[in-house]
Parts: sequence; structure tokens; C-alpha cells
Amino acid sequence: MNIGRDCFGCNACEQLCPKKCITFEYDSEGFLYPQVDKNLCIECSVCISRCPAVKEVERGINPKVFAAKYNDPDSVFNSTSGGIFIPLALNVLKKGGVVFGCAYDDELKARHIAVESEKELCRLQGSKYVQSDTRGIYSKVKDALENDRYVLFSGTGCQCAGLKTFLKKDYKKLLISDIVCHGVPSPKLFEKYIEYMGKKLGGKLTEYNFRSKEKQGWDLYYKAKNAKKSKSDYGFFDPYYNAFLTGKTYRECCYKCNFANAERAGDITLADYWGIQKMHPDFYDKNGVSLVLINSEKGIKAWDEISGSIKAVPSTIEKASVMNGNLVAPSERPDCRDSIYEGMNGDFDLYVKTKLSFKINPKTKIKKMIPKSLKDKVLKIIRK
Repeated sequence: MNIGRDCFGCNACEQLCPKKCITFEYDSEGFLYPQVDKNLCIECSVCISRCPAVKEVERGINPKVFAAKYNDPDSVFNSTSGGIFIPLALNVLKKGGVVFGCAYDDELKARHIAVESEKELCRLQGSKYVQSDTRGIYSKVKDALENDRYVLFSGTGCQCAGLKTFLKKDYKKLLISDIVCHGVPSPKLFEKYIEYMGKKLGGKLTEYNFRSKEKQGWDLYYKAKNAKKSKSDYGFFDPYYNAFLTGKTYRECCYKCNFANAERAGDITLADYWGIQKMHPDFYDKNGVSLVLINSEKGIKAWDEISGSIKAVPSTIEKASVMNGNLVAPSERPDCRDSIYEGMNGDFDLYVKTKLSFKINPKTKIKKMIPKSLKDKVLKIIRK
């Protein structure tokens, strides 16, 4: 098994290996890659034959496109955009099912977990701009399906493809929801950044939200919190967040992502509907609007089942992709990616000042200075 930097890190191979001779280890950049124990390997080729970087999976074509938002304001406020994931998840839980998605653990490490109650769903809300650890999760999905339970799985396009190749067959009670993804930074980089932020705030971080709506509503504001205090700021003003937004720190395969197009791996695709003010001005909401692509018959059925709890207007790929570039193409690889991780494992303060240094566009500074109340007034005028 040797696919090198084309590896997505989905972990399907480790869970498929009949001899359990594949483990995932961090490389020098802090990304998980497979390692094979050649003493145990029997060269059955299961890992390669069902690797989503090699094997094509069934995709949706000609999706139905919507701008949408959940009717529950509290859920929308705590979600990244319009909160559509929540009614989809609740619908599965009400059938006695289980929901799989990305959550922070106690150390603020992003991992895929299983959720079986409405109370726990909050753990899956919000964006985590770092690669999630999926070790062991596909096996748990399969166990739930084999026990005839309904399952909702949420992940990036490559993680959803990994699940499909792992399962090898379709399950009637499985609903897959993929997200429109820019790319994923290194888990180790995020771990070091969280430690760095904790020191800046005078204590270990207990919470981190990349898309907090407390300060400026639906925008790119983060909130970091520890036992003593919290900090919230615009993403472009933060070294880790800025590097993410400008595509400097993604996993190598992200720059040639085969899932960054309108032919999606999930039954339903979710994203922020950036540009809603121009494309569907009457549907704009200060707390967020979701972009939704319905890609399969199962997606249509799930969408119909939650129709009473949402508001939606039809849209098009052409409109949706104007400000959602990763809906039609992968992120561009900047030249600095060649060396962006050099020094990460040394003096992290120095690393931040050098490798993660950034310049702020004057327009970005002006945007931050404009009060939210004034922005809302301007948007109301535009929509008239």
C-alpha cells in the first residue's frame, strides 16, 4: 500500500484490514498517514482496492439546490449557518437512530463520535476547521446499520467517500451528509495553536468556536474561552484562522480534491450560503442561511420529512458557487505551502511570528470596524 500524499486520511484501510496490520501515525506536519506492518501484511490488497483515493464512489448529479434555514432560532444561532443539520439529525434520532459527526473531545481535539440523544447534538454543531480523527468510526457506523438502525453520517466529501468504500454496499437506512470543504489543516497544528491561545488568555482553553455569532452574527468570528476569560475576533486577524482562510495549511490532497465539485458524495450537501444577500436578498438572515444540495432519492425523502420545520427557496449551482468556490473547484495551493509547517515542532511563538505571519487587507480592517447594527441597516436597504 503506497498512495503517498494522495491519502485522504479517512482511515477506511485501517478498519478494513483483515490482519489489523495498518495503523495511522502522525507525520512531521501533524497529519495522520497509514503505516503498514510488513511482517503481518498478507498483500490481500483490500486496502488499495477500497481506498477512496483510488476507487470511485457513486455520486449525485444534477442536484436540487436550495437556500434554507431551520425554524428554531436558538439552534440556528448555535449552528454555523442556517442550522439545517439539526432537523436532519433530529429526524433520525426520533426513529431510534444514531448520528455520527465531528465533535471536540475534552482536550479540544476534533474526533468523529456517535450521538444518540437530542441533548448531545450540540456537540456536533459548528465548524471545526481542522481534520477530524475518524479512527474506528466506520466500524461503528456499520455495526449500527447491521443492527437495523437509522444512521446519519456527516463529514467532508472524502470522509463520506471513505465510508462508502468501507461499507461496499448501500444501506436503506443510511443517510450521508457531506459539507462543502475548503481543505483541512493539521490536527497537531491546531493542538499547538489551542495551547498557544490558552497561554495568551492565561489558562488552558475549555471552549473554542470558529463561527461564534455572539459578536457579529453570521460571519467569520471565533471565540476562545478558558476558566478566566474569553476572546472573540475576526478570523482574518488570527494567525491560525487566517492561514486556514487563505489556504496555506491544508493537507496536500486537498489542493486537488476530487470532491470539490457539484457531483457530491453525500445524499445531502450542506454549506454556508455565502452571497445570499445578492442571490436571494429577501431570504437573508443575520444569523445565517444554509446552502443545501439534494443529491439522491434518499436525500429527497429526508428533505421532505423535515420540510415542516424549515424555510427554503429554490436556487441554482450557478448562483450558489459565486461565493462558494469549493463547490466547483479545489482550493489553490500557495507557494508558501512548501515550507509552511517548518518550525511547527519547535518554538511555537516564533513559528507564529514567522510562518503564520500575515498582512491585513485594508478593506478587511474597514469591515471589522463597521458595527453590526449598521451592517444590518445597510442590508435592509439593499433588499428593498
